[in-house]
Amino acid sequence: MILLFIGALTSCGPSSSQKQARAEIEGSQAERVAIPSKDGKLAGAPGSYAAQPNLVGRITEALIASKLDDLTPHTSLDRDKKFSYNLKSVDCLGTIERGTESFLLATALFIRSSAENSEYPPPRGHGFLLCLSPQFELVSYCALDFPQVSLSGTELLRGDKPIADFAASGTATRQRGFLIDRATFLPYPFADRLPDPSAP
Repeated sequence: MILLFIGALTSCGPSSSQKQARAEIEGSQAERVAIPSKDGKLAGAPGSYAAQPNLVGRITEALIASKLDDLTPHTSLDRDKKFSYNLKSVDCLGTIERGTESFLLATALFIRSSAENSEYPPPRGHGFLLCLSPQFELVSYCALDFPQVSLSGTELLRGDKPIADFAASGTATRQRGFLIDRATFLPYPFADRLPDPSAP
């Protein structure tokens, strides 16, 4: 039996600046705005009408177009050993909206294989949360451990546990992004975003 370990591709833990931003977001009663529901939205509840029925295909095309190693299937050679990085699944979560702006949220799961003709190292999974424009262009993304999540209203849920709230609009959120799973940030996509003071 093959065990898949889902993990982030980046740092082992949050930096001091990320911890401070996380505390600001969690500790403040940030201003929140309602995200209205619109007819003909890109994606809604499973089984509801979708203006674009080929959502998974368009999201996959956006991943390929990004040309980012983290988000594109490819093969690689490491010390004369061949590996593949396979797109295992794409899941459309729904839309987030603010004023006249809307963005599509989705997840993607990639599997980095064992070496060719070998069981070692064991396969490893890499999950991501994606934010795409209405034109299906990748706007931002972040690593997401265990990407089996759903979108309920403005909340991102893992099971019945909220791990993010896309209604947040306080200063820290507009600078750093939405806090996801108390571990990482999805860059804020809306036009009222603010410069990140920790950015180089």
